[in-house]
Amino acid sequence: MTKRLRASLVCEAEGLLLVVRLRDPVTGVEGLFPPGGAVEEGETPSMAAVRETLEETGIVVTTIPDIVLCRTYPFRWAGVDYEVTTQFFAARLDRAPALPAVVDADYNLGASWIPVDAALVAMAIHPPISTAVEQVLRAARLMEDGAPVD
Repeated sequence: MTKRLRASLVCEAEGLLLVVRLRDPVTGVEGLFPPGGAVEEGETPSMAAVRETLEETGIVVTTIPDIVLCRTYPFRWAGVDYEVTTQFFAARLDRAPALPAVVDADYNLGASWIPVDAALVAMAIHPPISTAVEQVLRAARLMEDGAPVD
């Protein structure tokens, strides 16, 4: 199994979650995911999450310090089985800005803002991802409310 280090960004605004719709280039199966991708040489996972979010959605974000969740899970993409280690970072915006058109990989079918609950249901086909997204959202909300985050 191929190992892969990646970073994703969990961004909520006005009760909406920023997601990208991706189509597996081999199977054609589509799914919703938080923006993210491989950590490139010379960048930190946080930098990768911000860069990937810009590339996939056209939105510039800043991660929330101290909210990061690391998970390792199996994932199949383009006919290859990966052991993925993803660092999930949080970002929060006051408003959900309009999404500009972006030019990215052919498998990126576009970004959108969708209600958090609907996004989590759609992501449930990949339980490690949906669970991590839910945990990062919870931590960001607790921090916003002034509660300590472990």
